[in-house]
Amino acid sequence: MKQDVQNDLVRIKDRLRILDDKKKKVAKIIGITDVYLSYILNGKRPLTTTVKSKLFDYLGLS
Repeated sequence: MKQDVQNDLVRIKDRLRILDDKKKKVAKIIGITDVYLSYILNGKRPLTTTVKSKLFDYLGLS
């Protein structure tokens, strides 16, 4: 399971890089703070299913 979360985070980071979206903009759109998004992406906070779902929807991931 931990590996799945790591894979999800890698996919999210790669997609953000490809889209060249600013974390602040993405965070605002999905309803979290940019600081919280950074914590998630850096492994300091867990990637919840709710946030994962919102990020995947916004980034076009499945």
